[in-house]
Amino acid sequence: MTRFATHYGAYEIDSVPGQPQIAHCHSLFVKREHRGRGHGTALKAHQMNTLRELGYDYATCTTDGSNERQRAVLERAGWSLLQNIPNGRTGGITQLWGWVVKLAPGREAGF
Repeated sequence: MTRFATHYGAYEIDSVPGQPQIAHCHSLFVKREHRGRGHGTALKAHQMNTLRELGYDYATCTTDGSNERQRAVLERAGWSLLQNIPNGRTGGITQLWGWVVKLAPGREAGF
């Protein structure tokens, strides 16, 4: 687990076991005093740049289906909704999202 932080929030990135070119992003959190000011979008952009810098090919994340703010951040950032998954523990829906990591300028594709 690798945790990344800014003054307004934090997130974590892990490689998927057995698939080190795929990242799973989780625990994205904007501090309460910074919410409602676009910092979620800024933090997602920071995360996406980190994914590029770390050389991942693909990234996934999950969110609660009722979390409208997080869904909006993901949509604006270009992530795709892959699946709505019934959550047997909460009775709600968990959403699985994915994003093809674009190569940083000047970086060669490894395939």
